[in-house]
Amino acid sequence: MAFSLEDKLVNLAKAFSLVDKKASSLKEAASLSGYSYWHLTRLYKKYKQSGLKVLFKRNRGTRTRKLETKDIELLRNYYTELKNPQISLLMYFLYLDYPSFPKISCEWARKVLIREKVYSAGPRKKTFRQRFEAPSLGVLVQGDSSYERWIEGDDRYYHLIAFLDDCSRLCLGGKLAPRDTIPEHFDILKGIVKKHGKFLALYYDNDEKYSCIRHGNSRYFEYTKQEADLQVVRALSEIGIRVINSRPFDPCGKGKIERFIGTVQLQLPVWFRRYGVRTLEEANEVLKMYLRYYNKEQRHREIGTTPHKKFLSLKEESKFTKIAREANLNKVFSYRYERKVAKDNTVRFKGGVYQLERKPFVYSYSGKKVEIRYMPGKPLAIYIDDEKVTCKKVRDKLPKLTPNSKRVSCPKETYEKVAIL
Repeated sequence: MAFSLEDKLVNLAKAFSLVDKKASSLKEAASLSGYSYWHLTRLYKKYKQSGLKVLFKRNRGTRTRKLETKDIELLRNYYTELKNPQISLLMYFLYLDYPSFPKISCEWARKVLIREKVYSAGPRKKTFRQRFEAPSLGVLVQGDSSYERWIEGDDRYYHLIAFLDDCSRLCLGGKLAPRDTIPEHFDILKGIVKKHGKFLALYYDNDEKYSCIRHGNSRYFEYTKQEADLQVVRALSEIGIRVINSRPFDPCGKGKIERFIGTVQLQLPVWFRRYGVRTLEEANEVLKMYLRYYNKEQRHREIGTTPHKKFLSLKEESKFTKIAREANLNKVFSYRYERKVAKDNTVRFKGGVYQLERKPFVYSYSGKKVEIRYMPGKPLAIYIDDEKVTCKKVRDKLPKLTPNSKRVSCPKETYEKVAIL
């Protein structure tokens, strides 16, 4: 049922009187007055606090200011007298000569002059934000990956992972990999730290290896839940490198690495065709040749020289610092998890059970916390207080049982010594 404004106000007064007399509830009064239940609840609270007059009072707001005809004529004549100045200068001198002129904004004055056909509104110039550049080498390193079909004749997609120095635009490291995984990032970053030293900060997007923003609870987007495994962030923080995440869905923040990957996408397939690349191993060898060409021979238009020459010219003020010999990079750049030893002197990890071997004068490690270090494809190692402990794998991961599954016999125990890293 449609209600006019007057009917609503009259029905509102009737509804509140019935509610005060407890003759009807707020839900019944809402259907009578033409308001929703929640709106009527808010109005009833105002009615109880300030009375019915507040609800009938209308907020008229402020009147719009209008320039009189004499003010418009003065503005037009003053603009032509000053020979078409900028609007900001026009208003500045106008208020100096005529202090009683109504206070209006520059945009208002501009629209009045356009309406009077005195001022022609030309196209506004696009203002570009000043690009950020790190003041010296090693202050900021940008990283990103690109998922493309790189090899001609191969329908598989590969990830190009690359890291670029923000100041010199030197590509510090890059690799083509079938998957964008933590071990691939460990491999590249460990090579950069060994060759150049540690840098101050790494600028990366919100990938699940560096951040976790997709928790699967969004009301508006169907995101898949990401399980944060920030092993890369942990490894970099151990050697004093800070990880900075860019703003989500804003690739302009990583403009230099995005532009570098765009250049690689145009040039690298040509190199692959020239050298007849057919496998991933051949592609990575050609990629190393291309990166040497990009760093040492290809002139960068923005810096006016090659990245390698700029890197050498700024090397004295470089923030790259060599890692101490005591630092074990194999320990830093590896998967590291903490577990607690059970009462039977075993440790569980990824479904497997590992038996710790006793040492002389050590009866049991029960209740102690151990650190498990491993890399995919390499043996697992267990440490207690940074001391390596020999262990045996006594059970593999058992299959999950369902109510309808048949009885599965327990596999035979297999003993194999796990080598130490």
